[in-house]
Amino acid sequence: MKRAVVVGVVATAALLGAALHPHPADATLPNFPAGSSVGEGVPLKAYATIAPQVHLFGDVLTARLAVVADTKWVDPARLRVSTDFRPYTLVRHSTKATVQVGRFQQLTWTWTLRCITTECVPRLPPSERFHVYRFQLVHIDYLRPNGRRAYGISATWPKVEVVSQVSPGVATFLKKTNHLNWRFHIAPVAAPTYRVSPGMLFWLALCAGIGLLLVASVLARRWYRLIRPRRLAQAGGVTGTPLERALAVLAWAHARGDETLERKALERVAGELDVDTPIPEVDELSRTARELAWSSRTPEDEEVETFSERARGTGRRPQTEEVPE
Repeated sequence: MKRAVVVGVVATAALLGAALHPHPADATLPNFPAGSSVGEGVPLKAYATIAPQVHLFGDVLTARLAVVADTKWVDPARLRVSTDFRPYTLVRHSTKATVQVGRFQQLTWTWTLRCITTECVPRLPPSERFHVYRFQLVHIDYLRPNGRRAYGISATWPKVEVVSQVSPGVATFLKKTNHLNWRFHIAPVAAPTYRVSPGMLFWLALCAGIGLLLVASVLARRWYRLIRPRRLAQAGGVTGTPLERALAVLAWAHARGDETLERKALERVAGELDVDTPIPEVDELSRTARELAWSSRTPEDEEVETFSERARGTGRRPQTEEVPE
């Protein structure tokens, strides 16, 4: 009977020990009693602190975890730390500092925390002026070379007490009057400031818009003149025979360097010079016009002027009428 009671007590103690140590691998932490390791023969020791432990709502906390490792048995680069500070959040990223003393190395992680949500407002019983928080355990794992967990230890964060920034007198006043006595008024709002005056910005934008409109007008005019050149006869009111109008278009295109229109005008002049009755001089001018129109080079100024003058003289020559027999 006594033996059964002892076995039951041992089993109960084992179950309680498993419940109090949520990290089951802590039981596999190696021990080096013969070696000079970090206290009690273990290769790691962890110390967790929070400052301040009592603070006002919205204040900033600093949480530090110091891990002392015996580098004879532990490679500090393979230590991994995991913890959770909810409902507090990080104000900035955590930092890590290292101090080496002989074969012992201390690694210190620092977190900066703050909580400004409703979860941290001290309004729970038994008091409405403070609330106590207990963060989850911080786990320090030692990894094998392949990245898997070999063993680890845990550390407990001190409890944190949040105190309301509302004094008892103010709380009593609020309950009695249900009125907020603002220390700083939010109205009237200060006048806005500008890097550039709104009026100046308006006129600058207006001038920029007018300038862009003028540039667009110039570009559109050039595009229209290039794609749809106006005929000289319509622009200047040129009248005369078809040959004279073709020569006028030739002169206008050559003066403006429009090679495509110039070659078309030469073809038109050659067509107007074709007559039913063969005339050697006219036939020569017609061939010259076609040669210039289909030449691989651009006709020179002197060639165009000489050709135009000869063709114009041919057009002014009176045509002989055939007398019927």
